[in-house]
Parts: sequence; C-alpha cells; structure tokens
Amino acid sequence: MNVQEHTTLRAVILPSGYQLPEDAPTNRLLMDLGHTVLSASTADQAMQILRDDPTDILIIDVTDSPENRRLIDRLGDLPAVSRPRELAIFTERGDDRFRKLQATIPPSHVHVFLKPLHMHGLLNVLRRLDNTATVTSVA
Repeated sequence: MNVQEHTTLRAVILPSGYQLPEDAPTNRLLMDLGHTVLSASTADQAMQILRDDPTDILIIDVTDSPENRRLIDRLGDLPAVSRPRELAIFTERGDDRFRKLQATIPPSHVHVFLKPLHMHGLLNVLRRLDNTATVTSVA
C-alpha cells in the first residue's frame, strides 16, 4: 500500500464586492493546491464560519469594500481560539491600521498585500502554514 503525506489547510476567502467568491483567483489557487476553501459572500457569513470551525487562513480583499474593512475591525471580537492563524489582506493602498492589527488580534499573523497582487507573497504564507499544519495520511 502506497501512503502519501499531504497537508490540508482550511481557508476562508472574502473577495472584494465586485467578485463572486467562487470566481476569486485566490479561491482557484487554493483549491488547485488541494486545500479546503470556504467562500463567504458577506462579512457576517465570514464571521460565522470563523466561529464554527478553526481556520488556518482568512483572506480578505478590502478593495472597494467598506464591509470587508469592517470585518477586519470585528476580528478582535472573536475569542482567540476562533481567530485564523494567518490573516491575508489584499488592498489597493497602504494603510497603517492594517499593520497595527498584529497587536490587536493575537494569535493571528497579519500579512498585507498591495494590489496588483503578486501571488508569491501569498504562496510564502501558504508554505509556512503547510510546514506547521497537521499532516494527514492519504492512501
């Protein structure tokens, strides 16, 4: 019997307001890499997903979306065990508020990516998560 080691990450994606969650390029990338992806259409839906199950990474695109920006402010309301291990924020401009999040939402690690997005930064975050994720055997 051949057993292959594979890590599976659990990701939640909240794309910008003009994009359907299932059409987000990040969604397709994570699925192609074999990760579990849950897409949220609203900030409230994303908060509920985070409350329900532990999440490795939350990816939020705040471009043209005040609601998505408000979700970032609400993450501190979650108990620490419900917060994602990693938070990736996609934005069209720098915002010092995002960089200060690390102190307000531990134990989450915060990553800010300026658009146009270069997937290399996100892939590095995923690699780091892969290295610390629970390894499951796939027969």
